Amino acid sequence: MKQFFGKLRLNLLIFIVALIFVLAGWFWSYLALREATLPLILHFSNFSGINQVGYVWDLSKVALFGTVVVALNFLITRELEKRDRFLSRLTSAVTLFLGILIFIYFAAIISVNN
Repeated sequence: MKQFFGKLRLNLLIFIVALIFVLAGWFWSYLALREATLPLILHFSNFSGINQVGYVWDLSKVALFGTVVVALNFLITRELEKRDRFLSRLTSAVTLFLGILIFIYFAAIISVNN
């Protein structure tokens, strides 16, 4: 068991950081917007204006999706580590990038609605 986690140490660290980005963004947006009584602007486009509105709990769907994707990508990376190390590292990097993008999404929602 120790040898298995020794091989996956970098991947495990990357997935923990990605999960922290997703959950920290959701927690930050919940704390910043929990007092909002009006519907929040969830998506805005320069071409068509406000496309989607919702409430604070609608943000939890994004956090849940991000958490599931990070967990599934970790399992995929574990299997890829046995076959191809490059694809394993690439999946880890893409998952970290996804976690950062979800964090930026939450920051943008806070910025638009404050």
